[in-house]
Formats: sequence, C-alpha cells, structure tokens
Amino acid sequence: MNLPNRRLSGENAHRLATDIGLLLLRLAVGAVFIAHGWGDASQDGGAGTNVANYRDAGIPLPELSAWFGAYMQLIGGIVVLLGALTRLIGAGFAVVMAGALVFVHRGEPLVMGQDGSGSGFAFIMLAASLALLGTGGGRFSVDRVFAGWQTRSGRSARVGATR
Repeated sequence: MNLPNRRLSGENAHRLATDIGLLLLRLAVGAVFIAHGWGDASQDGGAGTNVANYRDAGIPLPELSAWFGAYMQLIGGIVVLLGALTRLIGAGFAVVMAGALVFVHRGEPLVMGQDGSGSGFAFIMLAASLALLGTGGGRFSVDRVFAGWQTRSGRSARVGATR
C-alpha cells in the first residue's frame, strides 16, 4: 500500500501560501465592505437616506444604486468572509468601487486629504475586488468545498454512465 507523501514540496508550499494570501485578502476585504455597508444600511431610513447624495454625485438610478451599494457591501462582505460566491461578489464589489471612483472621487489624488477626499481607498478596494474576481476564494473557502462536491458528483455520474 502506497501512502501519499505529506511533505510540502516547493509547489505545494507555494499553493498553500497563495491560499493563505487569498484567505487574508478575503477576510480584510469582507470586513471593510461589511463596515461600510453597515454604515449605509443602518442609518435611519436605511440606504434610502443616501439617494440624495447619489443623485448629487451624478450616479445613475440613485434610488436603486444607493440600495445596491449598501447591501452589496454589507451582504457581499459577509458572503466573501465565508468564501462563498467569491467571483460573483468580487464583480459586484468592482462595480461599486468603479462607480465610487468615476462618480465620487473623480479627479481626486490617491493620497487622502485633510477633508477626507482622495481616491486611494476606492482604488485599492477596486483592485482587491478584481483580484477576488480573477482568483476566486482559494482553498480555504466555501467555494472550494462546493467545487469539490461538484467534481466528485460529476466524476461519479460519468463513471456510472459508462458502466
């Protein structure tokens, strides 16, 4: 009986480091989006109180965009913490952050000013969102668990069909 070698090879160590990096990225991104989404959603009147701000910034469909932005961040942040639907939520986060850059922070410097202006935060959150969109949740995610089930189910179905 041959037992698999459990030592970490260079390639396996690299994969582990990548998956730990994705876990840390997911946790940080999720926490930041939860905090921002909670701030918008928990106001008196919920995200609807931001409609006027969205309208003033020129954001299209402010009645819808304000709610989408708040709950994409809040619920999406929770979902990303778990590593579920990571690519889909990453795309939603990217839409929110691209909108923030285009409509709210257009022309502002990357460095935050004394008045709180600056596009750096939105820029880095857009980059992190795109990274999650491109990579997925990694090994330590709910996405990976479902992918494993799907792979096993698909293999079982193919094996059963060939007999």
